[in-house]
Amino acid sequence: MPCLRILTNIPISQVPKDFVNKILPLLSKVVRKPEDKFLCVVSGDCHISFAGQASTPSAVATLESIGHLGLEENKVITREVTAFIEKELGIPPNHFFLSFYDLKGQDIGKGGVTLA
Repeated sequence: MPCLRILTNIPISQVPKDFVNKILPLLSKVVRKPEDKFLCVVSGDCHISFAGQASTPSAVATLESIGHLGLEENKVITREVTAFIEKELGIPPNHFFLSFYDLKGQDIGKGGVTLA
């Protein structure tokens, strides 16, 4: 179950209500997994200092997945997600930071059991 977590300093009231629904098709395409397997969490109103600037709209995100991440995949994912974040949230690309975690099934619990 891939999971995208986004922490941003923009007010949560400025995050479009349909943001998570709109990003899921993009994530499904770039990570090559079905939409119904994804989780997306957005936290607004976070205190963030990005490159010494606390007032510029910024975001920090993590993407976790079992597989489908790697050198070439992450380049595509970064380009697509960064463009989406800029378009939907108004966060400039140089104020968006994305980390990737390629997990094993044993590292994820769902429904009271691990996925391995």
